[in-house]
Amino acid sequence: MSATEQLLERVKLLDEAQAKTVLGMLEKLPVKAPKRKSAKAKPSGIYAMLGYAKKYNHPYKTTAEWMSVLREGEKD
Repeated sequence: MSATEQLLERVKLLDEAQAKTVLGMLEKLPVKAPKRKSAKAKPSGIYAMLGYAKKYNHPYKTTAEWMSVLREGEKD
């Protein structure tokens, strides 16, 4: 049962003045509600990091390059 049908069932229980008010408000509603914009799923994991690298123009590094950077830090 739709929300409109539920409302009409409840209107039957009201007196005439209240029913007229509720039905007047119902007539003012749009026929179809606007569609919601679906949120895009945000990437996670490696895809998030690749997106970050593209956005900020960081160069891609291989595993060997990263290991050499880490080992340089260990020498200090």
